[in-house]
Amino acid sequence: MTHLRSAIALSFLLAMACGRALSAGPDEVRAPETRYLSFQVMTGLPGYAGPPPRPGRFSLDRGQMEAFVREIVRAIGATGDARDKLAFAVGPLCFDMPDDETRQFIREAFAVARDNDVAVAFHIDDSMVWGRRKDLISNPDNIETAGWDEKPNTGRRADWGPQPTKFPPQMCFNSPGIVEAVKARGRLIGDQIRAEVKALEAQGKGHLFAGVIAGWETQIGRDFDTGRPLGFRALTHRGFNANHPPKDAARERTEVVHEFIRLWANSLHAGGVAKNKVFCHIAFTDQGLRQPDAKESYAVKVNFAVPEVAFDPSYRPGFSTYPEGETFHAIYEIVAKHGNPGWISAEGANVSPTSMPGEPTMETYLARMFDHGAVMVNIFAWGIGGEAMKDNFFRRAAENPEALAAYAKFLRHEKLVVSAPTGFSPQAFRAKMHRIQAELPAWVQKSGKQAEAMPLVQKLQGLLRERKWLEADRAADELLSLIDGKKTSG
Repeated sequence: MTHLRSAIALSFLLAMACGRALSAGPDEVRAPETRYLSFQVMTGLPGYAGPPPRPGRFSLDRGQMEAFVREIVRAIGATGDARDKLAFAVGPLCFDMPDDETRQFIREAFAVARDNDVAVAFHIDDSMVWGRRKDLISNPDNIETAGWDEKPNTGRRADWGPQPTKFPPQMCFNSPGIVEAVKARGRLIGDQIRAEVKALEAQGKGHLFAGVIAGWETQIGRDFDTGRPLGFRALTHRGFNANHPPKDAARERTEVVHEFIRLWANSLHAGGVAKNKVFCHIAFTDQGLRQPDAKESYAVKVNFAVPEVAFDPSYRPGFSTYPEGETFHAIYEIVAKHGNPGWISAEGANVSPTSMPGEPTMETYLARMFDHGAVMVNIFAWGIGGEAMKDNFFRRAAENPEALAAYAKFLRHEKLVVSAPTGFSPQAFRAKMHRIQAELPAWVQKSGKQAEAMPLVQKLQGLLRERKWLEADRAADELLSLIDGKKTSG
């Protein structure tokens, strides 16, 4: 969600507005695990405004990573310790990154962690960026379809802004070729991480490895041209066809997503990464990015990444956490349902992707997670776009003085204080906008008061264009009061 997403713009906003410790047995006592406050540094993923790699590389080099880390350390003024530790997450580690460069990238990231006394996490793009793998993408069996006709999809659609981002075609998660490629890729990454972690542990610095996030909002995405749900190739590999369709196609595709996450986790384990250090990354909450559609089931709306797929013996749960609506309550509920395991925010910032306000303070945002079992919070947006994007609303949320103070407070083990709500509710505002859209045309026709309504409509539209959400909320109240007959426009 992040993410960030460089394409967020006005037309989209207008449309969208209308166990800190691992579980232990009764006879087993474990020391509390390190909690990590992490910052994502981007490399090579379209649609994200990260620093460009040096010529001849897909990924950032050691100097670029080190510059990112040192800027954060200077700004916060603390790196924490084995109890609560500052970290950076590098990624995406994707299929397009050559094997030798991947190994080098991992080695360099660990070197930056050691030299700057910060932890490192690795964020894997499990399926989006694979267009350079001609050995895989040239095989139609590896490409998803939107129907039984076996016609390959036109590209994976990522709705990160007013215009969708186009990625290479959605891969088929359970085709034999993809399964073998994931196994090889996971073992390669896991083997290099294992060697580096062993060296850290020999120095008494094992806590400088924060873990592996095995996925980047894992899902079976939609066809780029049509927006249709995909996954029929995967259903074919599960033994179904047009003459023998599944009783519940959504449930079958949900299980495909679950198996794919498990495949990545087990491949990393085969390379030597401990199970408690592997996390998934799904985005099952709305976060202001989904429009209601009564025609689609919940599983289809979330592209078959329902919250239950985040729970598995092979990995630990991880979510995108943009605070709009019921995001945190939904996470608390599903985590409690599964026994309150430690979980992570794999991606998030204290602002909605629509630019609507998040929690009252960054300190509150962090408390919503660390005080409810999160073992890592990975903040997106720091430094994105360089000087040209310094006023980006994601950056303002991540880099403002209050946020810096909150980061330092966490790393000093001070109690995080939850501030009272500001009075603005994105969820309530969205409901008002839907009501205005639904009721205003008929009300104008019946009442004949278009002249009274239009100034308020124009005022509301102007405030939306300027992203002045609190003022827009009050303007929406004025318009609804007019509709309800409680006042007249003045």
